[in-house]
Amino acid sequence: MFKELSEKVIVLQLRDKIIIGVAMTLLVAVSIGIVFGGIIFGLAGFFSLIGVSYESIGSLLLFIFFAFLVGIFFEILEQITLFFITRANLTSKEKWIWIALIKFILSWIVIYIVNELMTTVVLSSLAVFLTALLIVSIDIVFDDKKR
Repeated sequence: MFKELSEKVIVLQLRDKIIIGVAMTLLVAVSIGIVFGGIIFGLAGFFSLIGVSYESIGSLLLFIFFAFLVGIFFEILEQITLFFITRANLTSKEKWIWIALIKFILSWIVIYIVNELMTTVVLSSLAVFLTALLIVSIDIVFDDKKR
């Protein structure tokens, strides 16, 4: 049986390998574009709903980039804090409340810092609060880990 399987190995020519490589690259690029496009247009729509003003799409992209950049540091702090919260002797409801509170506070700090650094995107205090609340809500809903 193994001899039959080994005889059926497909040998691809260089042209076929190039076509497969280009197709895979395009698939990955389109997938990444769809994800980032959803983030950008979703945030732009949310910002227009809550009255945030920004000069251009470029400034919005820069805002998102800085939020990711600053968020990396706070994500590390969040993971350390959540490590201790999940091992604490708390009920599951208390753990959920603490996890949501920590995520909200750190998200609020990230948005606040980026808002203070950038002058081309202007968020009110309410907009910073609502943006942090949206981020935490999405994070909790799509978090598949059971704590």
